[in-house]
Amino acid sequence: MFTQYTLVRTVLLAAALPLSLGLRAAENLADAPEQVTPLAVGAVAPTRVLAAQNGSFDLGEVISHRPAILVFYRANWCSLGKRALAELRDSSLIYENLGFQVIAISADTPESLGPAIEKNRLNYTLLSDRTLSLSAAYGIAFRAPKDLVDSYARKGISLPSVPGEQGVAGLLVPTVFIVDGNGVIRWVYSNPNKNPTRNQLVAAAVRART
Repeated sequence: MFTQYTLVRTVLLAAALPLSLGLRAAENLADAPEQVTPLAVGAVAPTRVLAAQNGSFDLGEVISHRPAILVFYRANWCSLGKRALAELRDSSLIYENLGFQVIAISADTPESLGPAIEKNRLNYTLLSDRTLSLSAAYGIAFRAPKDLVDSYARKGISLPSVPGEQGVAGLLVPTVFIVDGNGVIRWVYSNPNKNPTRNQLVAAAVRART
């Protein structure tokens, strides 16, 4: 059961990751959503090569050239995630003008990215972290309880498998990280039940520029 909380502190896998990387990611998964510990302000932002709509995407290379707003959302079937994608689409020009690129990351399959971009008329990058390697590195991935996995399965939703743990699936807690041009995290918002408001995110982006 999720606990209502918000972490706001003044405080992105190729289609085939090496198995060892996936196994290391599994070691960093929390056992419940309320036990996740998102990386804090001042930490160096982890990077990966993730699957994008048209191939692979080197997150480290991309953010080394331009600050980024990294939005981790559960999946395209999640109502909270759908709202986050729409809000980012409608506000993306604001972030662009502030010097930030918008990158949204989920545990969806790589094949689902193109349809999601088209359906939601998105004007920014979507990436697939299907093995939860990046999400685990950011401290926001957890092992999903079996009753939740079964509930989603009855709806035709398959959660990502946890590498090296047979029969175990994982999820992530929706979280936004603002990363500066040096690859350092400047702002964090993590909440399983709601997204940051546009005003909150814009204000944080403005502060992160200084």
